[in-house]
Amino acid sequence: MASDTSPTMRRRQVGAELRRLREAADVTIDEAAAHLGCSGSKISRMETGVGVQRARDVTKLLDHYDVTSQDLRAELLGIVRDSRQQDWWHNYTDAVPRWFERFMAAESGAVSVDEFETQAVPGLLQTPGYARAVLRAANTSLDDDEIDRRVTVRMERQKRLDSQDPLALWAVLDESVLRRHIGGADIMRAQLEHLADRATWSNITVQVLPYTLGAYAAFGHPFTILTFPTPTGGEVVHMDQLHSGLYLERESDLRRYKLAMNRLRAAALDPERSRTMISNAAEDLR
Repeated sequence: MASDTSPTMRRRQVGAELRRLREAADVTIDEAAAHLGCSGSKISRMETGVGVQRARDVTKLLDHYDVTSQDLRAELLGIVRDSRQQDWWHNYTDAVPRWFERFMAAESGAVSVDEFETQAVPGLLQTPGYARAVLRAANTSLDDDEIDRRVTVRMERQKRLDSQDPLALWAVLDESVLRRHIGGADIMRAQLEHLADRATWSNITVQVLPYTLGAYAAFGHPFTILTFPTPTGGEVVHMDQLHSGLYLERESDLRRYKLAMNRLRAAALDPERSRTMISNAAEDLR
């Protein structure tokens, strides 16, 4: 089991192997949690790689799963130690709220992101000017330097879209995202032009739900589905809250949100007509 260079992906490798070993030993998440003296959600976070993995906890789980291979044990514990390296955003600890670090870890390890937005352009598609206006409105107590640091983090996140192994992004947007003039006419026009341009990239799909559609699936309830690579696999649903994030990982929840996303895609304008609407919205601001 070769180790990936990303600390996030190392944690996901260990988590995938822990899940495989648990299932092979016919041990439930609750049974593993009872053995470790923790909650089932902690075991789930360890297995998805977004929770802390401590060597002593991993050792106890390997014992409980009757893992006798010293080579496998040594490899897993070695990766756990290596994963203590910090991810890139830890250089911006002053600009990344603690509650958002889990999302950053998940996004860094994902191969695809499906996002439904009703109010603002997704962070991965924002221009610096638009991002600054959004962050300023939501964080009135921060000074300009602190806002600039948060904008920098948002721009750093976007590098995944243009990397050697680019993130696949599928964004479904309510038309109100295009019509809500954030930051003034010039900033909003530049944002819409940027959005229309990014919509031409092969790894980015943008669709718009027009006002004429009326109500639709998940109306008023934005969410994001993050999908992770094999052999790690798995998915998680994320929803922003005012000063926190909600994560759903149960199969029943995942099925509901994936069905909602499929219905949103089917109801929205196709990508070409969506891009035309975005470009027209930009022209309206000239």
